[in-house]
Amino acid sequence: MTVLTSREDVLSWLLAQGLRPTGVCADSRHVRAGDLFVAEVPESGARAVYARDALANGACAVLWAADLPLCSAEFGSAPVVAVEGLHQLIGPVAQQVYGNPSSKLRVLAVTGTNGKTTVTQWLAQSMPGHCAVIGTLGAGYPGVMVETGFTTPDAAQYAHLLADFVSDGATACAVEASSIGLEEGRMAGSEIDCAVFTNLTRDHLDYHGTMEAYAAAKASLFLWPGLRAAVINHNDAFGRSLMSQTTARVIMAFGLSERPRDLPERIQWVGAENIAATAQGLSATLVFGEERLPFATHIIGRHNLSNMLAVSAVLLAEGLSPAEIIVRLHKLEPPAGRMACYGGQQQPLVVVDYAHTPDALAHILLALRDVATAREGRLVCLFGCGGDRDPGKRPEMGRVAVAGADAVWITSDNPRGEDPEVIIAAIAQGAPGARTMTDRAQAIAAAVAGAAMGDVILLAGKGHESTQEIHGQRTPFDDAVHAQGALDAWQAAQVAQLKAEAL
Repeated sequence: MTVLTSREDVLSWLLAQGLRPTGVCADSRHVRAGDLFVAEVPESGARAVYARDALANGACAVLWAADLPLCSAEFGSAPVVAVEGLHQLIGPVAQQVYGNPSSKLRVLAVTGTNGKTTVTQWLAQSMPGHCAVIGTLGAGYPGVMVETGFTTPDAAQYAHLLADFVSDGATACAVEASSIGLEEGRMAGSEIDCAVFTNLTRDHLDYHGTMEAYAAAKASLFLWPGLRAAVINHNDAFGRSLMSQTTARVIMAFGLSERPRDLPERIQWVGAENIAATAQGLSATLVFGEERLPFATHIIGRHNLSNMLAVSAVLLAEGLSPAEIIVRLHKLEPPAGRMACYGGQQQPLVVVDYAHTPDALAHILLALRDVATAREGRLVCLFGCGGDRDPGKRPEMGRVAVAGADAVWITSDNPRGEDPEVIIAAIAQGAPGARTMTDRAQAIAAAVAGAAMGDVILLAGKGHESTQEIHGQRTPFDDAVHAQGALDAWQAAQVAQLKAEAL
């Protein structure tokens, strides 16, 4: 039996069969006529069923992962071939089938525990030309995103998306390169022009097992063949180690500080000095090598200033002048579910954010502390932790919340297959004095109802999400909708109280 072992083998086999696939697909339900189907589900019977379904739906051929025996007789005369190491070959084959779209775009890959979505969205907003984006919010362009279901899509879908962007006339694509996506080869075969590192803190240990394995997955991006530029957060200890590891031809470092004295001269520096919270957001002096420029933004948080520095370093590497970069930074708007503000003025200020790691939560609370102080109010934190994910971070999240907020509500996030009360109890171990309420909608309503006009209430963990998953069932749930509803109820209660006092 023929067993193929490389991209070249697969392409030669297709040529010998007289086949020119028009696409690559790993889901038989989405196969279109002319697609090359990738069969790699781990159960033999199911794999054969999916392969037959794909052929019935118009697949021109099937690549069968060689970890299971292939019975060619099951498929008659249909072109089906076994491939050793198929999973790692999907990307290279798909890139070839779609005309190597990554070579026609400036692919900007962003990795890190926190900040990937914000940085990629801001790159798409600020890059010269037409820049697409792939990540947690979906794929497309800022304000016009289509959900993919993954931070980094599978290798076949990723190549297809890039090809679509090329057809749209895009000149660049900012991609969230998750550690899991990198580990699973979802970007394999893609050319990458610039790799960006934001930070490394605890997350995804349910998948990687150890912080060392988690870090190694992220580091692989900075060893990418042909990588032109690396943009790295010098304030992060792991980031500093990446600077000596990366094979990139150009290295840009950024940080919320002056240029470190021990930074090698060949590494370019983008920094921020004289950072101050203002009533409108932040002010700072941005440093581009020897050039210093004043800067002010309405966007809240030092962590977001760090994200802006990452974007600035990429733009500098793209050849933009510091003055032009400042102009583009002024136009940035937060992505959906990232520091999204509701109320304020004569109401409590409710902030919806996706922060779901201890580090992200700590940074958000630190940023909002300045806002609460300026408003002469309390800082309230409402959050939960996702089910079927790293349970070790739950009490740590609780500790971060009580350390950073004046009042804490622990509620459900996406419990998935777990008992939400068990998750809440684990968080509460690190959060003595926190209030608990399993129903997230009720918790949001109660937290806002009990707030004073100057209070700031952080709804953390779900951000842009429009559903909540409980016991395998997804139901509509949007923190922003519940925040606005709770504020409307708060306002109605104030009006009713004033009327009662006037009687």
